[in-house]
Amino acid sequence: MENNNTTEMEPKKKKSLVFPIILAVIIIVGGIFGYRTYTYGQVHEETDDAQIASNLNPVISKISGYVAEVKVKDNQFVKKGDTLVILDSKDQRIALEQAEAALATAKSNISNAEASTTATSKNINSSQAAVTTANAQIEAAKVNVWKTGQDLKRYSVLVKDHSITQQQYEQALAAKQSADAQLKVLTDQRNQIAQQTNIASSQTAASSQQIGVASSVAKQRAVDVESARLNLSYTVITAPEDGFVGKVPIQAGQFLQAGSQLFSLIKNDQKWVIAN
Repeated sequence: MENNNTTEMEPKKKKSLVFPIILAVIIIVGGIFGYRTYTYGQVHEETDDAQIASNLNPVISKISGYVAEVKVKDNQFVKKGDTLVILDSKDQRIALEQAEAALATAKSNISNAEASTTATSKNINSSQAAVTTANAQIEAAKVNVWKTGQDLKRYSVLVKDHSITQQQYEQALAAKQSADAQLKVLTDQRNQIAQQTNIASSQTAASSQQIGVASSVAKQRAVDVESARLNLSYTVITAPEDGFVGKVPIQAGQFLQAGSQLFSLIKNDQKWVIAN
């Protein structure tokens, strides 16, 4: 009895394996067919009455924007450089104007920093000359202080001997005090000028740093201007080469994302194949 049951189960197992095998074969064949169809579609484009066996050149929008005008139609022949699509350029023009204004400001900052450096340098030269003059005056004042000091010592002795009057002694004392005061004034002025010179030197160093920073900013602003000009040029989409325009599915007012394909351009040396 056991042998008969085993014999009956074996055909059932064989029958149960047939369906999975057939299903697997169908899946494999379908996958191969789908892959071939996909790869064929990547290098072929169908028209109303024919297929073009050729490498297709996709026309892609490099920026996002609204379509202002579509200049071509299905199957139209175009030459390299012909305008295909025009995007609304208002945002790009505003961006360019802003970038140019920022560049002008950066250049102005450089000019101001350079002018400040030049003026400060002149002040430093003038201050250095003033310090030199003050030093000469101080040396002369020191001589005068020494001379009046000697006179005062002599007059101090003479007044005690009544060789001179008290008035003459007081005049010598006033001359010595005046010489001391004059030396102090000249020394203070010289020190003040020297301090101003040091401040001016620090300002010159700061201005030089400002020039460096302003120059770096100006270079970046110049890059921004070129980038804005490039984006503005992208609003006019032109044919990359001679060829026939494929199907044109876009229209005025439609919004395009950057990197989206508008349509395909079939090279002018394509091979025409009659569709089956």
